[in-house]
Amino acid sequence: MSTHKPRLFFLTLLTAEDTHQITCSISKDMTGIYAERMNANVVVLGTDNVGKSALTVRFLTRRFIGEYGDIESIYSHNVVVDGREQTLNIWDAPYSQSQQDLFSESLMCEKRVQWADGFVLVYSICDRASFNAVTRLIQTIKTSKDFLGFEKMPIVIVGNKRDLHHRRTVLSEEGRLLALSADCQFYEVSAAENYHSVLMVFHGLVNRIRESRVSVKRLTGIKGIVKSMSAVFARRRTDSL
Repeated sequence: MSTHKPRLFFLTLLTAEDTHQITCSISKDMTGIYAERMNANVVVLGTDNVGKSALTVRFLTRRFIGEYGDIESIYSHNVVVDGREQTLNIWDAPYSQSQQDLFSESLMCEKRVQWADGFVLVYSICDRASFNAVTRLIQTIKTSKDFLGFEKMPIVIVGNKRDLHHRRTVLSEEGRLLALSADCQFYEVSAAENYHSVLMVFHGLVNRIRESRVSVKRLTGIKGIVKSMSAVFARRRTDSL
């Protein structure tokens, strides 16, 4: 009286050769993502005057430039993370007044989600409204992702202007709680004073993107196993006729 008998019988139908072929196929798919150089698209978003362009340029050049106009730029940058070279295409996207309209914001967000492999969402610790905007952006990104049928979208939340702690209106704990509730990474940095902390933001996002791709690859691998097993049993049924 064992409910496991059908399962055991199912497994014995696989020959050593069948198992080897399936395993090799899945292993090849899973290791490929580690071997190849990764290209990733990153969107940096935030309201005006939070320092997102300063954060981006600090990462790209190591220099801090405090003043920027309302411009939209896409940069390409090579970076080495954990000994592997990655190419990041970084879209520094302005937060225009039209984005405050929910419909316009959703359409623009869908476009960015289609392009992006990950997001950096920036607020100023001195500006409560910018923090609230990040909360809305997270929800809009997740809604667009689900609508488009995408898997999990890596997001990093950044509280900038840590050097202006005397003007703080958003507590560090609030940023951490938001990141925890949204399953995002959280960093609090000063783009003006610390290049290393800015570097860690983008390195952290690269790792999240890599993990996301491995997760998708693993899911594809599981589906491949099921498909391979189905083909084996279909062939066996045909041979037995």
